[in-house]
Amino acid sequence: MPPQEKAAAVLDHSCILYVDGGTTRTRGWAVVGERVVAADRVTVGARDTAREGSPARLGAALQHLFRKIGDRCRAQGQPPPALGVAAGMITSAQGLVDVPHVEAPAGAGDLARSAELHRLLQVAPLAFVFVPGIRSGPPQVDAEAIGTSDVMRGEEVLCLGLAARGHLPAGGLVFSLGSHWKAIHVDTTGRVTSSVSTVGGEMLFAVRSHTILASSVPRGWPPALPARWVTAGLQRGRDDGLPRALYCVRLLDQRTPSRPEDRLAFLVGATIAAHEKILLPPTALESRRVVLVGAPALVEAWTGVLRDRGLDPVDVEQKEREAAFRAGCRAVLEAGDVDGSRETAGLEWRPPR
Repeated sequence: MPPQEKAAAVLDHSCILYVDGGTTRTRGWAVVGERVVAADRVTVGARDTAREGSPARLGAALQHLFRKIGDRCRAQGQPPPALGVAAGMITSAQGLVDVPHVEAPAGAGDLARSAELHRLLQVAPLAFVFVPGIRSGPPQVDAEAIGTSDVMRGEEVLCLGLAARGHLPAGGLVFSLGSHWKAIHVDTTGRVTSSVSTVGGEMLFAVRSHTILASSVPRGWPPALPARWVTAGLQRGRDDGLPRALYCVRLLDQRTPSRPEDRLAFLVGATIAAHEKILLPPTALESRRVVLVGAPALVEAWTGVLRDRGLDPVDVEQKEREAAFRAGCRAVLEAGDVDGSRETAGLEWRPPR
């Protein structure tokens, strides 16, 4: 049996713990084949490590996550996970294991060859495969050339999974609208070829939470944003730039009949305007299909902009995004060497030779 088919057969009958370790939260799923047996999340991520200078809180959160998921597996008569695979910021210097990025273009095999296997007994009694992120551009650049470089962690497996599950049949762009806003180019074989990122999500959070504009917009995200207010903010951002457009949110609160969600829509439109040039360069028009993942209100706001550019935006809902993340992680596992059976208490995984 070819190694990849052998790995797939073993994984089909084993309980695998998939971990998505992000900037602000960590999520886990215990999965047998494609069936989710148990899942949970904690609101701890790489931001906590960066703020506190220690991964202790993140390690404790992952330990708690593993215990809760293991208890739920046993409650359903299922064995606990036999192998873990983790991707995202959890594999960065602000995570638990710092795995160097691989160079784009990269697919599942490239990620598997550079993945690292670690046993963190203080976290869980099983081995974890830590998947590297992907780097675009040269490894070292000066201040003038820094704009040619980019990195990602977590989105690489998401892109692999989106391609594998048919969302990018001929390649295209993936727009990830989380803490960071990323435009990721994927080729026809499902490999990540390049990316560009901003702190768009964190910037929106900071403006909405830690400036005077907090009193002008709602604290949470509404299900949708009024389109005409998004358009107004988009135009103001294009004409006057982001700093002035942000101040106009406060002026709207004082001078114009408007609701908090109207002003949030204006703020989002202005923020999108500040990102158009970098996330949608002329070369992006060559990739008509754009898959968007993120908060529904943000996805809807961006969808209008993308359609105006003649692109084909497709919204991927949260459950499918999670399934794609797991599918990408599994593709990395299948590219390696997996040993085990239904009777074994654990699995052994090695990178491909």
